[in-house]
Amino acid sequence: MSLTPPTRARRGVKLAEQLAHELVAEISRSNMKAGDRLQSEVLMAEQRGVSRASLREALRILEVHGLITIRTGPNGGPVLTDLTARDFARMTTLHFNAAGVTFRELLDARVVLEPRMAELAAAKRTSEQMLELRSNVRDHRRATDLQDLVRYAHDFHELVADMAGNDNRALSLMTASIHGIFDVYLHRGRSVEAMLHTADVHGELSDAIEEGNAERAEALMEAHMLASAETFARENPTLIDQTVSWMST
Repeated sequence: MSLTPPTRARRGVKLAEQLAHELVAEISRSNMKAGDRLQSEVLMAEQRGVSRASLREALRILEVHGLITIRTGPNGGPVLTDLTARDFARMTTLHFNAAGVTFRELLDARVVLEPRMAELAAAKRTSEQMLELRSNVRDHRRATDLQDLVRYAHDFHELVADMAGNDNRALSLMTASIHGIFDVYLHRGRSVEAMLHTADVHGELSDAIEEGNAERAEALMEAHMLASAETFARENPTLIDQTVSWMST
């Protein structure tokens, strides 16, 4: 998140956007963490010689992108949040929607990306990450509530993406965010039995990754992604060729 603040005189860019860029750069330089509170609006506006209205607009830009949350009340104000793959997914869906990307195209992208991530995970996993993956599979198999089953399924793919991205966080962020776009649809028509079968598939994948068997991990993930794409198309026949919806929340 290392950005160089643009000059205030830059043409074609609103003051609020320039302020937002400056704030991101300052947050990056200060090594602030999720939960840390930014300065008050009054102080930030005074230091920059701008109106509170312009500063509030800049803060709103950062809030929309998921970087901060603005709390109300006596102890309110802008607070740094923990950016997640879901935040990235929400932002990308706006661009997917504008570009006319369909759900089928996004599923095809997963079939290409996720097997490669499983292969990389088998080569780059750490012992700590394997403990998390094993715990996920164990909890997934024990779950009985559909919402929990869907959550464990999502978390599994995020963990695999994190393993694969040990040397490249861009890979893990992009893969996990694309997977997350489908979370809202996993509850439609899915059964507990189907999601428990997914847990068994994830167990096999976990075995291959732990063994460092990159070829098997890739093959298992490709079969898993192809099956998931077929299931989505079957359960959402009117949605599959529609443009990806913008995740506004």
